[in-house]
Amino acid sequence: MKKVLAILSLYVPQSWLSTTYIVERISILADDPHTCEHEWDVVAGILSTMELQVQCRKCAAYSEVPNPSKEEWGSCAGAMENPYPWEDKSRIRYYQIDDTIH
Repeated sequence: MKKVLAILSLYVPQSWLSTTYIVERISILADDPHTCEHEWDVVAGILSTMELQVQCRKCAAYSEVPNPSKEEWGSCAGAMENPYPWEDKSRIRYYQIDDTIH
């Protein structure tokens, strides 16, 4: 039932929903990171460590791509507003959170 309500809430204007519920909705709709076959999008560039931050479209988990090329780094400038797909899964360094590799 929670999943049905979360799906229906996608049709409700965001301004009518609390920020807490929007975050909860993501966890309700997201796949389990343990079993997810990740599909990554670049969502940001991490300036302090010069890495690309990627997020899975299916389970909302975050990870990073270390040592991006100059072209890759330049491309991530607008990624927060316009995420774009990341195909090279071999270069992703997965996060370890609560005994789960993301």
